[in-house]
Amino acid sequence: MSTYNGEDFLEEQLQSLLSQQDVETDILVRDDGSTDRTRDILDHWQDAGKLTWYGGDNLGWAMSFMHLLIHAAPDADYYAFCDQDDIWLPDKLSRAVGMIEQQEQGCVLYCSNVTYYRNGREEGLVKPAGLHFDIYTAMVKCLTVGCTMVMDNTLASHIRNHPPHRVSAHDFWVYQVASAIGTVCYDETSHMLYRQHDHNQIGQKRTWREVWQRRMKTLRTFWSQHYREEMARELLRCHAASMPAARRQAVEEMALYRQSVARRLRLFADRRYTMGHFSNDFFLRLRILLGKV
Repeated sequence: MSTYNGEDFLEEQLQSLLSQQDVETDILVRDDGSTDRTRDILDHWQDAGKLTWYGGDNLGWAMSFMHLLIHAAPDADYYAFCDQDDIWLPDKLSRAVGMIEQQEQGCVLYCSNVTYYRNGREEGLVKPAGLHFDIYTAMVKCLTVGCTMVMDNTLASHIRNHPPHRVSAHDFWVYQVASAIGTVCYDETSHMLYRQHDHNQIGQKRTWREVWQRRMKTLRTFWSQHYREEMARELLRCHAASMPAARRQAVEEMALYRQSVARRLRLFADRRYTMGHFSNDFFLRLRILLGKV
């Protein structure tokens, strides 16, 4: 768990972690420079023997979570990301472990649907059923929600042993690594309440107007945007040797698309790289032509 000024909801979330059924849970927290009572709450829970926490400079939520994963004890069977303000249902981790153990091979990432939760009321599921998970989609869109992620030791070790220099989002990175070298299993049901409030870093339920307002804001930094390309290059740097040939080629198409007009046009025409919606794909392909992916 990474915390930052989370005093309002932190204790309710911690209690839900201790209420997990049929698993043994160790809680490791990194505080990312809180200035409210968050650290006092963490001290109280640590003194009671219920968690371990440490502090550090403000890295931002993405790199704070990566710092946690890289510095966590290496001998756990499974690792899960946890936000400070959600509520986990009692079967969240046991459900994840059960689905991971059903996979034929190791290096597995579990993720699931979530239930929006605002002002004490459930507001429905986040994602529709039938999402398509493969390396091509993983290059352009993160279909997973970080607070649902549970990974086995094999995947966590790969990530820990080959840390990225920089990532735009920790969950996007872990999802890409799993898609490139392992397996992603998705649970269409929800096992947690995904709290929505004014201070959410990501994930807020938005109206169409808010979606378009957010898109327009990205135009301010449009000409310097290359985060998908940069993450693909990092993926090759860190994990190329572990990728099956076909997946490595899919990553290379994104990482190297600006090297020639032919590569750019090939990526533009390849409909396997999809955001899952016509309007989103339109802007994706416009970005490819402009070299701003």
